[in-house]
Amino acid sequence: MKHRLISSVILLVTASTLAFFTVANDKPHKKMTLAEKGEQARQESAEFEQTQLQKARDAAKTTSDREQEILAKSQSNDWEAQQLEKARAQSDERLTRQQKYLQQAQEAATQTRKIPKDTSIEPVQSD
Repeated sequence: MKHRLISSVILLVTASTLAFFTVANDKPHKKMTLAEKGEQARQESAEFEQTQLQKARDAAKTTSDREQEILAKSQSNDWEAQQLEKARAQSDERLTRQQKYLQQAQEAATQTRKIPKDTSIEPVQSD
């Protein structure tokens, strides 16, 4: 029984190997010319380029979407930017006040003051 099983397995392997080689030899392999190989390579290259371009477009779109999402989050709750704007407004206001005071001081310096001729100083009496 053991011999019969072994011989069946050997027969099966031999038959399948023979069938494989027969099928493989039945299909004639067409040898491509150099021009055909070049054309096939161009086609494959074009297809590869298109897939790479599509991948790049998809990646750019994903990146752009992510940037927009982050920008929207940062703009909606941007405490730091609000504080900077307040500080700028206060600084501008302070500079405007300083300019006004400086201008008033310059005008006062250019005016001639008249000192009254009757400048008698009376002593202050204390109680």
